[in-house]
Amino acid sequence: MKIFVDYIALLVLANRSDPYYTKFKDQLKYYLDGGHSFYTTNIIVSNVISKIKESFGSDKASKFYEILEEAWLGTHLHFLWIGRRTQKDAMKLFKKFPENNMSLFDFANVVLMNRRNIRFIMTTNSEYGKMGFKVVPDL
Repeated sequence: MKIFVDYIALLVLANRSDPYYTKFKDQLKYYLDGGHSFYTTNIIVSNVISKIKESFGSDKASKFYEILEEAWLGTHLHFLWIGRRTQKDAMKLFKKFPENNMSLFDFANVVLMNRRNIRFIMTTNSEYGKMGFKVVPDL
């Protein structure tokens, strides 16, 4: 099974004091033990590392990046790249679903997940469920 890990999920996993930390950590371990594949984007990683630096300092941000890099090198985590075509396709969805509370950034994730037939997403953002994805963990 393929699971997309969004910005919120990575921030939760980087912060042990986050109220959702244990639930996300347990869900991640469950899927890792099951041999499932994880996906995220270059933009998500960049934004998460910047936010961790802002909130907790550059040492923690660097260490978290090293963890992500190790997961990527070990084939546990796949980085998807948001380029011009993805951005244009995301804008089409943004215009098609004006009532949806998703950002253009979220729609870019939807485009990439659809292209790779990823049906599960680790997030707290229930809007992805409205787009046909299974949001995990159940909160």
